[in-house]
Amino acid sequence: MLNFRIAQVLYRGFWTALDWMYPPTCAGCGEPGYRLCFNCQKEIKFITGSVCRHCGLPLDGQRDLCEACQAEEPAFTALRSLARYEGVIRACVHSLKYHRNQALGDYFADPVAELVLKSGWNLDLVMPVPLSPIRQTERGYNQAALLARPVALTLGLPYTAYGLQRTRNTQSQVELNADQRRVNVLGAFEAVPDLVARKRVLLVDDVTTTGSTLRECTQALLEGGASAVHCLTLARPIHGYAPIPSDSP
Repeated sequence: MLNFRIAQVLYRGFWTALDWMYPPTCAGCGEPGYRLCFNCQKEIKFITGSVCRHCGLPLDGQRDLCEACQAEEPAFTALRSLARYEGVIRACVHSLKYHRNQALGDYFADPVAELVLKSGWNLDLVMPVPLSPIRQTERGYNQAALLARPVALTLGLPYTAYGLQRTRNTQSQVELNADQRRVNVLGAFEAVPDLVARKRVLLVDDVTTTGSTLRECTQALLEGGASAVHCLTLARPIHGYAPIPSDSP
């Protein structure tokens, strides 16, 4: 644990120094001097209140399960998302995904870690949803890893980017409907048993829409010997399934 504390101090010190030497600009509005300015911070619509105990979808009334999870229980133990995918958060996801804004991964690590702690999950390992080999080569990085690594450091948990692999290149999920998304990623992942066996895994992604990618990843991890899988995303759309860059294209 001491090594984790030292790593946390060094990591935070690195970003403080970097922000001082190279002042950031707000990912929401472009104001200089902030990773996310105060006005944009206030615009974030965090997901609060009653949610489905499995998939984390906001619920009205006294229910603890949404209709979808009542009809078919997901393989993952639970899924939670920090905020609604709109406005400022949408801009942040785009900055992470297309502009390699590592500072945002660090910025959101604290509130994401707090959400994990509030959820009371017992975890052993943190990992990102992997990109397809072609997309990883094209982009040069995995945006989910930009969030997952600092979250692991904040929680004081081991991190690996190699516990889960895409076994084939899948079509981008952006223009697909719910059924097409499910078919598109079916059987597209494989876990590495030596890394995940008997581990309670926290699986991290930037956005989830239908949950198809997270479900397939979870199934692969369980088949690889993981004892439980909890999923966490920075954001999710709440109303409808608009064509957005989600579910780890």
